[in-house]
Amino acid sequence: MTGKTENRVREIRSRTRQYRKRYETRLLSCLTACSLFLLAGIGVLFRSVQTSGVASVADGYGGVLLQDGAGAYVIIGIVAFVIGVSVTVLCIRLKNKSTNRTDSTEESEDERK
Repeated sequence: MTGKTENRVREIRSRTRQYRKRYETRLLSCLTACSLFLLAGIGVLFRSVQTSGVASVADGYGGVLLQDGAGAYVIIGIVAFVIGVSVTVLCIRLKNKSTNRTDSTEESEDERK
């Protein structure tokens, strides 16, 4: 390839990385906002559902569980879910970082040629 073609290819790759990074940032921030709204909604729901003495759902198994003091199990389940999501997101980020390093290594090798 000629010098101009190599420069153009580098510029295209650079812009592609930039656009992908913007897209991933937007997607991640949107998912974070949705997760926060969901968590807030669950918190509001638990405050309104948990009443003392009377099951809030007529003949509902969930109301009986909360009435009998099993609310701790529900909270532990939610915490376990949140921890699972957090670990998954961290693993995905670590994987993306390792692939980005591989891409940058390949680019530096291409520049040497």
